Amino acid sequence: MQIIPELVTNADAAIAASGRPAGRIVLSFGAPDPSFLARWREELRRVRAPAITDWRHELRCTDDGIGVNASTVDARLGALGVAPDHADQRGLFGRGLRDVWLAQGGGRIEGVRDGRAAESWFFPAAGDAPYGFAHVIDEPAEAAHTRALGVDVSGTRVTVPLAVSSLPINARLRRLVAQLVQIRPILVDPQRELWLELPGEATTLITQPSIEPDAERPLLFDEEVAVQAGVTARVTVRRAADPIPLSPSRATRLGGLLILSGRAAHETTLGSFEGAPGARHLFGEVRCEAIETLQRRALDSPRPQVVVRVDRSGLNEHHPMVRHLQAAVDRVLGPIVADEERRAGAHVVRAGRALRVRDEVGVRALNDALRNAFDAPGSAGFASGGRGTTQPLQADDEPHSSPAQHAPDAPTGGNEVNAAPAPAMRFRQSPMRLHPGETRGASLIVDPERIPVGTPISIQADPGIRFKPWGEATVPEPNRSGWSRLSGSLRARVTIEPGERLVVTAEAGEHAAELEVIVVRHRSNGWVREIARKDEDAVIEAHFDHESGVVTVFEGRREFKALEKAARSAGLSKTRLREYLPYRMLEVEVAANAVYAWAAEQIVGRRASGEDRLSGAELAAAVRYEAQALRYRTHEKLMRAFLDPEVFDGGVRVVGEDLRRPTGQTALALEG
Repeated sequence: MQIIPELVTNADAAIAASGRPAGRIVLSFGAPDPSFLARWREELRRVRAPAITDWRHELRCTDDGIGVNASTVDARLGALGVAPDHADQRGLFGRGLRDVWLAQGGGRIEGVRDGRAAESWFFPAAGDAPYGFAHVIDEPAEAAHTRALGVDVSGTRVTVPLAVSSLPINARLRRLVAQLVQIRPILVDPQRELWLELPGEATTLITQPSIEPDAERPLLFDEEVAVQAGVTARVTVRRAADPIPLSPSRATRLGGLLILSGRAAHETTLGSFEGAPGARHLFGEVRCEAIETLQRRALDSPRPQVVVRVDRSGLNEHHPMVRHLQAAVDRVLGPIVADEERRAGAHVVRAGRALRVRDEVGVRALNDALRNAFDAPGSAGFASGGRGTTQPLQADDEPHSSPAQHAPDAPTGGNEVNAAPAPAMRFRQSPMRLHPGETRGASLIVDPERIPVGTPISIQADPGIRFKPWGEATVPEPNRSGWSRLSGSLRARVTIEPGERLVVTAEAGEHAAELEVIVVRHRSNGWVREIARKDEDAVIEAHFDHESGVVTVFEGRREFKALEKAARSAGLSKTRLREYLPYRMLEVEVAANAVYAWAAEQIVGRRASGEDRLSGAELAAAVRYEAQALRYRTHEKLMRAFLDPEVFDGGVRVVGEDLRRPTGQTALALEG
């Protein structure tokens, strides 16, 4: 997003101004004060500075640290970089903040320190000087100053104007802040708190993002490694239980190794293994204190070469020490990634040709089910669904049964999500899958009764993806069904990596809609490409990897081994074990359930985006309900596609009692 550089540097610089080891930091987005804008324009006319004169949104960062006064601002903004007041403080305050202010055309800093209150305005200079600043307030601190800052004794507020026409929706902003790399040392510090204030919402506490570690191999590497002469780094590599989704920006991604020094976080890296399938489960950290030492040493050099980029967006890849650090990371990750890729392909069982043909038919039915599940209602528009008929659909001439036997149970959490008012605008299908370089059509559905025809639609997209409307970006005339539809082309760049999750945001008036795009590496006609089988035990029955399109069934589990033994006793050869009807039915069940669960998570996650009222139990209940609803709508057709026609044409017969079985127990068999 466009606000990432401003958010990174503004938050980093303001956090650096706080000298306390414990405290409270508040990030807030909002509109500027009109009275301030009037005074700002008047000051710019007086000094004739080429600064920004009007903006709709600004980013503010407030802390209750040691604060700043006029003399502190003179010392820090007037020099290239200044060491912090305490050794345990974060990096070089002033460097990244000035760059952001210059890029945005101005900014201001307010603070209370040592009994003095200050407010300083920063703007580009009109002459040869790169910038200038003026103290608007420099006076003894009073209760009104600390009350305006929201602090008790001292503190700082840094404000940056955002040169954007509109902000992303609140749920997107919340995820952006929670996953920002530079803020993570604050989130993991138990003595510090980071709060986020968004327009129209109460201030909320931001917690660190969590990654569930692998139960069997949580830690893969934890040693001190040599970087260069006199420089070492502590490298810790952990393994996640599930593949970690790639982020459209490396500033906000969860996976990879987080590079740290002192109390600062710089970037995440996977070295030369970016995008490698074997690196998708890896996360951890690289702690190298030499980064802080070399960065401070550059201040006293007549020709400094900084280790950290001046805008604090990451490490300077041209610095010799950074190149040696990346080489050390590659030496650590090389064997780990190779072992991960070997494990991914180990124990794979190859099914017979007849079974693969049936799998292809079943996969097509499974993709049809997902396509319908992710497709928003078309002619149904935005009306809520009815209560349904009192009698279920009948596939044969059997007597009608009670509706309670067919309708899935509706838990409290599912009802609460489904009962939410329908949005005024939505993308017809979300999430969508694209492979790098692919172009597909996408549609935005708008309710013309809530958003008038002709309303401009603002469309923003993450880097690497573009949505281009077919015509003017306004709400079109409604069609015969009563809703408006804006179609366009959605294209992913060739350079994006499979696994990235990109977002297209459309805004019209006060309403917004999100389209989530998942970049996949396979080129099949649907989400699912094939059914794979592994002869290994696992806690889960099956796993669906939406990036590769592979549903992996773990057939080393006890229930599969028991049926395998029964198939061999029935006379089937080893190559035909999976044709044994009970074995095949169990295989189809667990594969379908894995896909249902994944699809339910996507659907409920989209519906409940930004819904703070849902507890963990309610969200879990909503996912379960949605998975059961998907199964109810599609499973009968799916079983017909995966299994042989004889199963549904009377080819399965009941065999009488056998001496080898308990009394009264029958067996199912295919008629030969």
